[in-house]
Amino acid sequence: TEVTEGEAPDYVKYVKCGDDVYEAKAVIIAVGARHRRLGIDREEDFIGNGISFCATCDGAFYSGKSVAVVGGGNSALIEALSLSEICENVTVLQNLDFLTGEAKLRDAIYAKENVKVITGVTVDGIIGDATFEGLNVKHTATGEIERILVDGAFVAIGLEPKNGPFESLSSLDDAGYLMSDETCCGETPGIFVAGDCRTKGVRQIATAVADGATAALAAVRFLS
Repeated sequence: TEVTEGEAPDYVKYVKCGDDVYEAKAVIIAVGARHRRLGIDREEDFIGNGISFCATCDGAFYSGKSVAVVGGGNSALIEALSLSEICENVTVLQNLDFLTGEAKLRDAIYAKENVKVITGVTVDGIIGDATFEGLNVKHTATGEIERILVDGAFVAIGLEPKNGPFESLSSLDDAGYLMSDETCCGETPGIFVAGDCRTKGVRQIATAVADGATAALAAVRFLS
């Protein structure tokens, strides 16, 4: 059931799921965050079949093959460096005219003989019908379309929390994350936030689990 709205006009909270409304005295929001998509046609069709978001998880499938990494920040460069150890070649595609990752990572990328960096391009489409064959990229300065033929693509352009239904319960930061500190308490009494959907420094399974315990205990104290 998809949550469409949350309200807390008084001591009782209301969570709306379509036509159904659930009442509670405390609510823990733990909707997580998903990898940001490229927003191109047929993207969802190729996720897990040519498009991936994790080199640690899926990199081995592309051992000895050619891959692209979309993104230019720290996460993308770390992915590219990891893949360069097992793939024949890696192409980094960045929409800006420069890589935004740390200098140490940039230096390591440019030192790799099997890594090519293309800046100032956006992904325009997928090459291939039933099988993923590569990406079409558009050069921002000229509008030229270039074909990047690779066996797989790793997308590392950030995370996207689905916090829209809860923005009336706790403020969102510029990236859309619910404002909350290490106590996992939201801005509205009785609202608690746990996991990747909240403002935090590290988003890992271990920290999400810790948030769950913290939020649950905080909710119990609130109800008591």
